[in-house]
Amino acid sequence: DQPIGVSAIRHVICDAFRRIGLTHGRSHALRHTLACRLVNHGSSLKEVADVLRHRSLNTSLIYAKLDHRRLAAVALPWPGSAT
Repeated sequence: DQPIGVSAIRHVICDAFRRIGLTHGRSHALRHTLACRLVNHGSSLKEVADVLRHRSLNTSLIYAKLDHRRLAAVALPWPGSAT
């Protein structure tokens, strides 16, 4: 009847990454993905900080640092795609 700890969550995430063939996955990748998706769908940085439970907006900036428009400008087409 006790809450699970951080190490249990890390273990579950590492096991999940291993099952899909990733040998170096970490929970921070999930937090980064969530932060980027929230920002890209219009959430404020304050909302990201609240969801990730960051005390500082600067910490949330680290997780949410991704500019899809700039990345799209330099991204190469997927091999075999129409363009």
